[in-house]
Amino acid sequence: MDLVSEIQKFIDGVSPRLNERFENREKILLMARELIRLSGETISLSHRKDRDKALKKYQEALEKSKQILAVISNFPELLYGDVGTAFQELSEATVILSLYFGERLLTSYDLNIPETYYIMGIADAIGEMRRKILEDLRNGKLDEAEKTYSIMEDLYNILWTLEYPKALVPGLRQKIDALRRLLEETYHDLFLAKISLKT
Repeated sequence: MDLVSEIQKFIDGVSPRLNERFENREKILLMARELIRLSGETISLSHRKDRDKALKKYQEALEKSKQILAVISNFPELLYGDVGTAFQELSEATVILSLYFGERLLTSYDLNIPETYYIMGIADAIGEMRRKILEDLRNGKLDEAEKTYSIMEDLYNILWTLEYPKALVPGLRQKIDALRRLLEETYHDLFLAKISLKT
C-alpha cells in the first residue's frame, strides 16, 4: 500500500472520532457556561442569606458538573478553558455556601474535579469574603466582620504555602498577590469601623 493510501485509511478511521469530539465540545461548552451561571447564582443567593434558594441552585450546579464529568470521562482532552473555569466557580460556590450556612465542605475529591481548579476556587472565595465583611460593617456587625476576616487571613496563609511553579497551578501566584492587597484594604476598613465606634 502506498503512502497516500495509508494516510487516507488513517483519516477515514479517525474522522468519526473527531466528529464525535467536536459535537461533545460544543455540548460541554454550553454545559460549562450553565455551571458558571448556577455557581454564580449560588454565591449571590448566599450573600443574600437565602439558604433554601442557594442550596437549590447549588444542587443544580452539582448535577450539571456531573454531566460535564460524564463527557470528560470519554474525552479528557476537553478539560480546558471554560470547563476549567466552571469547575473553579463551582469550588468557589462550595466554599461560600459552607461559610454562610455551615454546610459540609465538599472537597475536590468529593466533586471529582482536579485539585488545581479547586485551589483557584478557594482563592476566589477569599475575595468574596470581603463582600460579606463590607455588608456586615454596613449593618453594624463588627464582631461578625472580624470573624470572617480571620477566616480570610487563615485561608490566605494556607494558600501562600503553595510555592509551586506557575505551570503546576496557573495563575495562583497572581491571585495570592492580589489577595494580599485585598486583605490590607479589608483590614483598613475594619480599623476605620472600630475607630468610628469609639467616637
